[in-house]
Amino acid sequence: MFNKKLLLPLIISAALPLASAFADDAALVKDKCGTCHGADGNSEDAKVPSIAGFSAATLEDIMEQYKSGDRKGDKYTPEGGEETDMGAIAKDISKEDGSKIIAFLAEQKFKAIKQDFDETLIKSGKKLHKKKCEKCHSENGANAEDDAAIMAGQWRDYLQKEFDKIAAKERDIPKKMKKKFKKLSEDDRKALIEFYISQQ
Repeated sequence: MFNKKLLLPLIISAALPLASAFADDAALVKDKCGTCHGADGNSEDAKVPSIAGFSAATLEDIMEQYKSGDRKGDKYTPEGGEETDMGAIAKDISKEDGSKIIAFLAEQKFKAIKQDFDETLIKSGKKLHKKKCEKCHSENGANAEDDAAIMAGQWRDYLQKEFDKIAAKERDIPKKMKKKFKKLSEDDRKALIEFYISQQ
């Protein structure tokens, strides 16, 4: 007959390696990403995106873009730190560590950022999103399962910077996105951004 008193020690002993691995991965993310993106991927700096809760596929794609140089990293100096950029950081991360970082961040919860927004633009921004963006960025840009970056509740400054790069053709995007994005006016882009950041 099975001894129930043995069950709890067995569960605990089985869980200990998992807990240890999680702690190690959390420490790795904090070391490699925490200074800029926050210890759990939720950034506290408006210039740096929150990446917690992004799908593993999205995070892997972003990492590879920076590693290969297809996507240029912005120069950034964290408080109390030295100037760096995502290109340099990505190239310094091994494949094994990269896999651990991606898996850890994908399991974290994205925390929508509380920030002021222009209420007069929300309606037009929502309409534009539904017409131009919802097919690939569903749930108003909040669904990580689309394997696309989460825009709902993201920092305004970061979104503005990336939209400006795309408009200036300084950042490459998929062809199907290019066709729609090029038709957006500056006012359209502003309305979209205000709609995204209003989702708090």
